[in-house]
Amino acid sequence: MSMGSVVHRPLADFSANIWEDLLTHFSKSELGSTDSLKEKHITLKEAVKESFMVSKVNPIENIKFIDALCRLGVSYHFEIDITEQLGNLFDSPDFKPLIRHDECDLYTVGLLFQVFRQFGFKLSADVFEKFKGGDGKFKGDLVANASGILSLYEASQWNTHGEDIMDEALAFSSCHLKEISFQSIPSHLAVRINNALRHPYHKGISRIETRKYISYYEAEEKRDAVLLEFAKVDFNMLQRLHRTELACVTRWYEEMKIKSKVTYTRHRIAEAYLWSLGAYFEPQYSQARVRTAIALIIFTILDDTYDAYGTMKELEIFTDAMEKWLPAPPNTIPESMKYMYRIMVDFYDKLEEELENEGRSGCGLHLKKSLKTTANGYMKEAKWLKEDYTATFDEYKENAILSSGYYPLIAMTFAGMGDVANLDAFEWLSSHPKIRVASEIISRFTDDISSYEFEQKREHVATGIDCYMKQFGVSKERAVEGIETLVSDAWKDMNQELMRPHSCPFPLLMRIFNLSRVIDVFYRYQDCYTHPEFLKQDIVYLFIEDIPV
Repeated sequence: MSMGSVVHRPLADFSANIWEDLLTHFSKSELGSTDSLKEKHITLKEAVKESFMVSKVNPIENIKFIDALCRLGVSYHFEIDITEQLGNLFDSPDFKPLIRHDECDLYTVGLLFQVFRQFGFKLSADVFEKFKGGDGKFKGDLVANASGILSLYEASQWNTHGEDIMDEALAFSSCHLKEISFQSIPSHLAVRINNALRHPYHKGISRIETRKYISYYEAEEKRDAVLLEFAKVDFNMLQRLHRTELACVTRWYEEMKIKSKVTYTRHRIAEAYLWSLGAYFEPQYSQARVRTAIALIIFTILDDTYDAYGTMKELEIFTDAMEKWLPAPPNTIPESMKYMYRIMVDFYDKLEEELENEGRSGCGLHLKKSLKTTANGYMKEAKWLKEDYTATFDEYKENAILSSGYYPLIAMTFAGMGDVANLDAFEWLSSHPKIRVASEIISRFTDDISSYEFEQKREHVATGIDCYMKQFGVSKERAVEGIETLVSDAWKDMNQELMRPHSCPFPLLMRIFNLSRVIDVFYRYQDCYTHPEFLKQDIVYLFIEDIPV
């Protein structure tokens, strides 16, 4: 008789994989060559670059053009020029008075504020002071301009600690956006406002935001037809690459026989790949995306092993084996856990060897350390469950930073970044920098709030909400409010850490920022990773339906 049939296990009733036949949607031609698009892409890119250079004559129009490039998902083609141009304008003594001039309306100031901060230039929040009345509040007549209020709302997402005016801007703009009569504005703007209230651009997965924005931009009267066509062609070219990568991850999953060998876990191939795509979508990170998606599948199995399968004794043996990084799994754990252990060790050993060959000696050890750290966090939660112990919120928060699983995920995205992610970068990451901690808090506590009801249906360790209620003696609603404030403060930390001067190369900081955005999309309203039907439309838009050109 197998161990599984005689041992009580905290199994979860996970939703099935809804994408069993995803790759049957793609013909070989769709997975293959993009030669027919490449020539058109080159011609359009040259035309767009020319328009971008011409726009430099007018600094305000230039930044509006940069904003369009970003939202249409093509700014990565011009990143060096964009950063140089913004740096020159930011340092120019003539530019900031221009923003404060009366002719610069709310829409424009909000847009400029977002663009500068998006690239790490901390434009002062006092540029919004001119929109306040004598009573110190935002002027009531601003609400007549829906685009301006939306711009203010999106700008306010970039707030940092101590910027009271941005907190006021967020409250003012979100309140009025919810009250707008959609009959009085263009339909595409109404859709955009609804989407922004649900997921602000600042906290969205960039490919999803690009797909949406292309449709908004197409409906604009003042659209640039060449830029629009370039964005569509670029999206479709990247989509074909992304489909090929997803096919590669799927093949790995099938070759590993995970569905039949590790039956207790969530089977999330498309969702893991979307998560990886959220970290970086650009073509140069193709191999990194495949690797990160595979790592996410391994993390999922590891999480479910601790959370929804292993007994206390088995988990102790498993954790000890990981800590020692034994080349083979111990005989005293179930076959499915042995199988998972072999996949994990093999994947990390091969990755370490690849990094050594790239001249990044020592980075593989950091990757393993990050995984062990998370396993230890899971182990502590397993002990709390066995002892029926509800930790204090302070205890829970300290361990939650480990059990969020974001340390090994961030480290894995660094592994795909080439020479910029050297040993110094991994050592910096291991030192608990503020941006990493902020990302871990966002990850753990956003998940805790959204998955609370599901976790209550089975044997599960006390969540952050339970621990908050216990320590502070408050209701569930007050606990949720307290934790939401914690998450909001973490986003402010995140925003501040993205501002120059940087503690680490900016491309690496962007990986952490982008992974935090994935959490907001996957977990803000429900646990979409556990319940994948909520991500279905996004996966259709990104991988199945191309954009008609």
